[in-house]
Amino acid sequence: MKQAAIRKEESDLSAAERRFLERARTKFQDKADWFEFEDFAFGSRSPLYSATRSHRDVLTHPLYLELKEMWLQLGVQQGRIAAPEGPTSNATRRKTSRRR
Repeated sequence: MKQAAIRKEESDLSAAERRFLERARTKFQDKADWFEFEDFAFGSRSPLYSATRSHRDVLTHPLYLELKEMWLQLGVQQGRIAAPEGPTSNATRRKTSRRR
């Protein structure tokens, strides 16, 4: 289901954004260095900033969302950041710690 949503949102991208996304996917599959991927994906040459968009528009843009997901996965894979905890993990931990 998530993949179908990504493909639908991908159709909303401009041709330049789709090309950029394909380049990003290649870098992701090649396990690019996390910092290099960050510079590529979110640097000043990223098409995220080529159109007039507000900060909120960028943060909800389908291209940004997919780039962010790849960037975070690379960070976890390379040990640069901790894996995110599930939304129930903290709640479960709090319940468990109260019982002690």
